[in-house]
Amino acid sequence: MSVKIHIHITHRQFTNGLDVVSVEGHTVGECLNHLIRQYPKMEKALFAKKDKLLNVVEVFVNQAPAYPHELTKPVKDGDEIHLLVMLAGG
Repeated sequence: MSVKIHIHITHRQFTNGLDVVSVEGHTVGECLNHLIRQYPKMEKALFAKKDKLLNVVEVFVNQAPAYPHELTKPVKDGDEIHLLVMLAGG
């Protein structure tokens, strides 16, 4: 089973510039764990602590919000996960 994760531009430094990474998993959480096994530095960019995403990270599956249970959201072969980062500044 293959799922594509679209990487936000601010996180591409951790994926060697890749904007899309293929992963395996049956849930968003499993897919993110597979992503982290490939690119370990992504863990600190995504997670505040184990099984808790940073507040600024938004997850979409097939362009629909995965909130509030992002990590347990089921995915299937061919699905696409988009990781967005809410940016603020002044």
